[in-house]
Amino acid sequence: MKKISERLTNIWKERQSFTFLLIVLLIYIFIVVPFLNERLTGRLLFIVFYIIFLSSGIHFLAKKRITGVILIFIIAPFLVLVSEIFFELPWLTLVVDLFIILYCIWLGFVILRRTFSKGHITLNRVQGAIIVYLLSGFAFGLLYHGIYLLNGLSSFKGLVNFHRAEFMYFSFTTLTTLGFGDIIPVNIFARLCTNLEALNGQLYPAILIARLVSMELTSTKNE
Repeated sequence: MKKISERLTNIWKERQSFTFLLIVLLIYIFIVVPFLNERLTGRLLFIVFYIIFLSSGIHFLAKKRITGVILIFIIAPFLVLVSEIFFELPWLTLVVDLFIILYCIWLGFVILRRTFSKGHITLNRVQGAIIVYLLSGFAFGLLYHGIYLLNGLSSFKGLVNFHRAEFMYFSFTTLTTLGFGDIIPVNIFARLCTNLEALNGQLYPAILIARLVSMELTSTKNE
């Protein structure tokens, strides 16, 4: 009974973590990033939601190395973000972008392993698949922003304010292959990343979501 109780508790915690992470990610991508400006107040709120976003994924990455994970993924980027507010140096912004990209890749990999592990297809797994899809668009948006910081105006045409929100908008229109054409990648690296994201946007639902469906059919037949 004790083992069964512990398993149920772990499942409940994981379900809560998936739901909370999905909600935070949706708020972060579609509310915080687009509507906050680059002034002091906007940057402070950006830091607050950034820390919440990092913290919501710690449950999946920590395991027994919780102290090291917290130091690497919360304290270190927090110090860099605070430094970015006071010094406004492009290389600090680039460091933050690269850090979040690496975090998204690691978190996405861990969630994918859990999502496509053996077992019944539950709402929890569907949420995991959605989280990874959103993480990919988020990471590509920051990658475009990093390319702009390194190459300047020669990387994209059609940009208006050059903030993260604009690159996030471009990323998700590319991921969904909507492509309005108002922002155009010019730099070779920007074009390469755009092609990769468009392929990801097409193949992820076609292959991985189909894999979830086949896993559900297989588990149903075996019952």
